Amino acid sequence: MKRLRHVLIVTAIAFGIMAAGAPPGVAQSEPTLSVTSYLSDTSKRSPEETFKRLKLGAPPNSLGLTETPKPPGRGDVRRTGPAALGNEFVHAATGDTSVSHGISPRVVDPVKRTMTLSECKAHTANDASMWIASRFAMCESRWFAAEWKKNNKVVGFSQMTVTAIGTIPAGSRDVQFDYHFSDFYASGVNAIDETLVGPDANYVIVPSGIKLNQGGLDPGPQTVAKLKKDPHFMISRRADPGQGIAPDDGIWAVWNMKFEPEYPAPWAETNPVADWKFSSFGIRWDNSAYLPNYNPADVLHTGGATFSYDVSPLRYSTAATSEEKGVALHVKKAFSQPQSTMPKNPSKKVAGQSASDPLHRLQKGLGQTNLNRYNANRREAVKVCTSVDPDYAKKGLECDEYPFASTYEGSAQSIYEPAKPKNNFSALAIPAAENGKGGSQLATYYNNNRIIDGDKDEFYVIIIP
Repeated sequence: MKRLRHVLIVTAIAFGIMAAGAPPGVAQSEPTLSVTSYLSDTSKRSPEETFKRLKLGAPPNSLGLTETPKPPGRGDVRRTGPAALGNEFVHAATGDTSVSHGISPRVVDPVKRTMTLSECKAHTANDASMWIASRFAMCESRWFAAEWKKNNKVVGFSQMTVTAIGTIPAGSRDVQFDYHFSDFYASGVNAIDETLVGPDANYVIVPSGIKLNQGGLDPGPQTVAKLKKDPHFMISRRADPGQGIAPDDGIWAVWNMKFEPEYPAPWAETNPVADWKFSSFGIRWDNSAYLPNYNPADVLHTGGATFSYDVSPLRYSTAATSEEKGVALHVKKAFSQPQSTMPKNPSKKVAGQSASDPLHRLQKGLGQTNLNRYNANRREAVKVCTSVDPDYAKKGLECDEYPFASTYEGSAQSIYEPAKPKNNFSALAIPAAENGKGGSQLATYYNNNRIIDGDKDEFYVIIIP
């Protein structure tokens, strides 16, 4: 976006340029008016307190005005697939903590697809600037502040919060972005109301060259005074099917938004290159024949979209009333006591316990190679169950395996990938009904979260009470 020019005529008296009682005809030097803008996570102190400390000479970084890069931490997440773009980590709160699991904590959560401004701000009020509630609802909330100076002395302070909420409706390829401006504050001498704020969006996309269709409204540059009166706008982006990478017609993008302030003359910005960089959301579109909303007769709307993050784990419950209890107990043992599971392997460490060591879906319907590998996963697991108890099937039991047969990390992984460790799985005969329920919940989870085959998507499992 071209830099904007907006001139504000300011009288000398308004800014104290004329000294009181100065002799007539004596030229007075004009003061130097400057403004420094900052972008950081939501403030943890009141703007009044920040302004007070700035006037007393406190360094901006001591007040949280300047961002300190955070190294990847235990709770951080990264974009997945081609949207990872160098495995960039995001410091984010994850999971929909507001969703109730009902009477019994169930494996397949209701999929969150909507989000309010108050929800987003509540989840980003602490250390994280992002909240990724699901693969279909996420947001970012940032704090934009400006320090106004006259002759290098702080005379004013302003701030506002900008929140981006991204959601994807069910059965839709439209990714919707709601931008909200709130928490306006200004004190002392400043020209924030006359400051122009212009949105500037761009995206990086794989495969390259694909154009995104646009919906909603791009309001263009607005003064902060106008934003106070109309503090919300929505835009959407959609990638049409038929342009992506086989076999799922996959398209990945990172959506970037920034806001460029243009301060009115005579205020001079001290850091003009420090645009208000903002939301950077990883997105994936697909048109997978094995996922919901596959409709080749509707060439524009078939398939769907997700945010490309590994943040929605599969949950199995060990509760006494849980229908998948046997599966949950088996997976829990494979996680916590792997050496006590069969087959024996003193170095066993199964995958899928966290986002840093995920599972990858193996869709058996994608061709003979996938079907052969799925069947090999089942065959290797059944060998183990049979070696422990040849008559388990007669007792109403079925052979449960972890990692799942429908993953590339399944029982036959070392056969297809010789560099992988052998016997790095667990197989156990469990009640048939519980095994069946665990399998159906896994299938529902795949559909609900649009998990696609291969290394361009991933997931993990957690065991809940």
